Amino acid sequence: MRIKWQDVALTAALLVLGLGGTRFAARLQGAEALDVPAYLLIALAAAGLLFRSVRPLWTVGVTTATIAVYLALAYPFGPILMSGVAAMYAVAVYARVEVAAACALVYALAILPWWNDSITSWITWSAGWILLPVAAGVLMRLRRKSAVDVRERAVISERLRLAQEVHDVVGHGLSVIAMQAGVALYVLDRDPAKARASLEAIRDTSKEALDGLRSELDTLRGSAPLTPTIGLDDVPALASRMREAGLEVSVEVQDVDLPEGHQLAVYRIVQESLTNVLRHSSPGVTASVRVYTVRGELVVHVTDTGTPSTFTEGHGITGMRSRAEALGGTLEADGSHGFSVIARIPLPS
Repeated sequence: MRIKWQDVALTAALLVLGLGGTRFAARLQGAEALDVPAYLLIALAAAGLLFRSVRPLWTVGVTTATIAVYLALAYPFGPILMSGVAAMYAVAVYARVEVAAACALVYALAILPWWNDSITSWITWSAGWILLPVAAGVLMRLRRKSAVDVRERAVISERLRLAQEVHDVVGHGLSVIAMQAGVALYVLDRDPAKARASLEAIRDTSKEALDGLRSELDTLRGSAPLTPTIGLDDVPALASRMREAGLEVSVEVQDVDLPEGHQLAVYRIVQESLTNVLRHSSPGVTASVRVYTVRGELVVHVTDTGTPSTFTEGHGITGMRSRAEALGGTLEADGSHGFSVIARIPLPS
């Protein structure tokens, strides 16, 4: 059990307030001068706040019992009650709402036998000195929980983003490598030059995939810049690697100024779409990539000349759709006329 310095500071403040202010409160109420037991009880009530963060029920128990004994001995009302206010706030912040409500009721009933005014006055006092601190504590607890939930959602979102990046980088790289390895094995004896070119493509693709994976891991460790470095200018090079793997690709990319986040999303959508074509299409199928703007939207259109077919959306299409929706856009995948992906993303103002 570790006591926080904030709790020590609060205890010291209540101790000074109680020891210094109760004498003046006694004079205002026409009470006799306080004796040593009164000051000891004031100090004990304040000391209960030392454990408010780690043992809030201890705090309530010690403070409530001490204040009840203090009033039972006919000592005057005074700053000792501030320790009760602090205890009610603490239990509402650090314990469940039901527990806080029960503690508030117990504290109010502990004061009642020594209350000299009317029951209406006691109810009014309880509302101001007990219910308000509890309500403030509950609101603070909810605010802290909301802040934690926001941070947890941000962490989960970042983990999902990194998982998607790894899926796109590694999945694309392995698909190209598998295709090139098949080509190299097929022509190894008849066309060594072609086999060599395929092996060089495997080397380059694996290096790119490893660099991408290393970059994402560095980002996760916090040792790399969080800004993306891949954009529209890299789409032609992506198409070139696909051609080397055996998929003929035509590319038409409109020159448009986009933020890096938009450029990365477009690149990954094109990359995943072409990877799917490479992975699932039959020999002789060609693909086309068009990136253009129309009526305030950026359109990414990837199609192939394959035969109509049905398909089940996997992680790749789900990831592409998530990228588009994260930027306020939409993505549709269709297999009725060959594989087709159309993403529409609003242009940033």
